[in-house]
Amino acid sequence: MKYYKIDPLQPDEQVAREAAHVLEKGGLIVYPTDTLYGLGADAYNRRAVNKLFSVKKRDMRKPVSIMMPDIQLIRETFGINPPAIAAELESLFPGKITAVIENRLQKKIPILELPDRPGRYLEKVGVRIPDNPFCQMLSSFFSTPITSTSANISGEKNPYDIKDVIGQLGSTVEMIIDAGPIAPSKGSSIIDFTNTPYLLLREGDVSLETLQKKLNGEITAVNKPFVITFVCSGNICRSPLGMGILRTLLAKTKYRELVRVESAGTLPIRPQQAHDLTIEVGDLNDINLRGHLSRHINRDIIEKSNLVFCMAQDHLEYLNRKYPAHREKFMLLKQWKCRKKLTIPSIADPIGHNLDFYKETYKIIHAEIKRVLPHILSMVRKYAEERGIKV
Repeated sequence: MKYYKIDPLQPDEQVAREAAHVLEKGGLIVYPTDTLYGLGADAYNRRAVNKLFSVKKRDMRKPVSIMMPDIQLIRETFGINPPAIAAELESLFPGKITAVIENRLQKKIPILELPDRPGRYLEKVGVRIPDNPFCQMLSSFFSTPITSTSANISGEKNPYDIKDVIGQLGSTVEMIIDAGPIAPSKGSSIIDFTNTPYLLLREGDVSLETLQKKLNGEITAVNKPFVITFVCSGNICRSPLGMGILRTLLAKTKYRELVRVESAGTLPIRPQQAHDLTIEVGDLNDINLRGHLSRHINRDIIEKSNLVFCMAQDHLEYLNRKYPAHREKFMLLKQWKCRKKLTIPSIADPIGHNLDFYKETYKIIHAEIKRVLPHILSMVRKYAEERGIKV
């Protein structure tokens, strides 16, 4: 494996040439982008494409986006229809955007071939032109499509540091380009240009509001629910209670169909039912938690959540440490929107205590959720207005 350390702002031209040579020979490279470290392969090389999916342990039915050097190559490779979309792409590229466009020319590019239908290719493709000096230099030496997918095992931690990459991929790649730590990112914002109006599939670092300004309002977001997740340790006591209480309160509002309330835990334990006393306290308050099964918090849950309430300080620290790009979502329930800084901002874990302790825990959680409910509804209202969702 070849390893090179570069200046992220002034990368070594010779390193970019060497990376292009590795791609030409069918090798995999790890390279810096404007959002994270990417795993690159020649999109036209079938063996390299197969190796990429194998290294990432990614289902071949799940497509990856492609890095291109300019709009002209995008036009020549995939076609751009209607032509007006080209002007929209010009206004967004280079940048933290993935554009989903029609694969009109149906060129035989292995990265786009349907794994269960040889000779048939994806009707849509995600393309990127990152705003990154090394990416731009690499594209000048290797002017054909390069895969643009995260340099990690699918579902695992996003790679913002080469240590993260090596920890997951080891020596399974032919070349690593180390540009130092990359600032945590939400990823590229994904826009489907085959939809009218354009459809924001994922809101990454570029917000919906910014995109609406750039695209003169001709974009809307996928009508996804506003997701609120409660987090505790084992997801069998505090967070299920929080979930049940908020669901009950929201059921009385006009936003009940728009908001989805979930829960999870920071401890990697096997799925299990809520604690018996949690269920009993729920029953006493007309909250049915008998069907609840615990789950361990993961990146997918975090990415889909709009707001995450932590029951204790250690949960907040855990999430901030593991998912730094989403820090603005994480809130301590007792401290959020509280005018003064609390001496004890955590809600004690009732595990190991008696029914009276569980009843008191319920009262505390209920009081805090009732306190913050107006703020939650305000966020949900703004969310609906920005997306044109009628409630």
